[in-house]
Amino acid sequence: MNISKGLYHTVYHPRLIIIPLIVNVFLTFIGTLGAYAGFSILYFSNSYTVPFGIPLIKDVIFPLQGLTINWLLTSIATIIILLLKSYALSIYLGSMKCFLVGPDNTYSILKIAPYYFDRMVRFSIIEFFISGILFIISNVFLPLALLGILIVLFYSLTPYIIVLEDTTIRDAIARSPKLFLKNFGAIFFIALISLILTFLIREIPFTDKKMEYYVVSLLYSFIGTILIFAVMFCLHKSIYTFSLPPKKVIKSRKLFLPLWIVALLLPLLGALLIVD
Repeated sequence: MNISKGLYHTVYHPRLIIIPLIVNVFLTFIGTLGAYAGFSILYFSNSYTVPFGIPLIKDVIFPLQGLTINWLLTSIATIIILLLKSYALSIYLGSMKCFLVGPDNTYSILKIAPYYFDRMVRFSIIEFFISGILFIISNVFLPLALLGILIVLFYSLTPYIIVLEDTTIRDAIARSPKLFLKNFGAIFFIALISLILTFLIREIPFTDKKMEYYVVSLLYSFIGTILIFAVMFCLHKSIYTFSLPPKKVIKSRKLFLPLWIVALLLPLLGALLIVD
């Protein structure tokens, strides 16, 4: 039920997958620019939160190793990416909430983004430092890092709760372990599906990096959005045991086809930035 709900809204509202696609293209541009300008990006993998964040094709975007790093440019690029991801996450989860609580064409993305933005920035900063600490610990003493990852999992629902309950970061962090345990079965199933599909996608044999970028970007964004919406739907049912009667709104689908065309073309833009 959770995944089918996510599939329905992802197909019916292509603007959802356009958000991670835009983020991926922008990150690819920053990564490619860094290869020429001599800077890298401070990035720490947080795959332990799957599927609890914007789906990113990290292995394609950040393949740069052994570069002479300009720390000033690296810091600027890292801050820009943190702000971009926070803004995108505000729109991403905020849009999903709109689809869950009411008519799907009575909100403005321009209003959603700034409404959650400051809280998402603070959450992203906390996530960045915790991920960095876990990354360092994993290179020193792996068992301790695994314990840290297990603890962090209980708080991985924080951004969802911020949006769904429209609450503070502190309250969302406090609520996350309880909701995680309450919905453990459903969340574990969704995360398991995510890991299996991610593994299968990585096993696809590609002979061309540009084609790999295009296909992987589309699959990650589409499948990731389905699973993230499934988590949102699961938590929404858990938090709100009642629902308001739906409003009668005439739904317009004039942009349905154009938005899907944009979604299919966006990865081509990112693929052009990939160096074979």
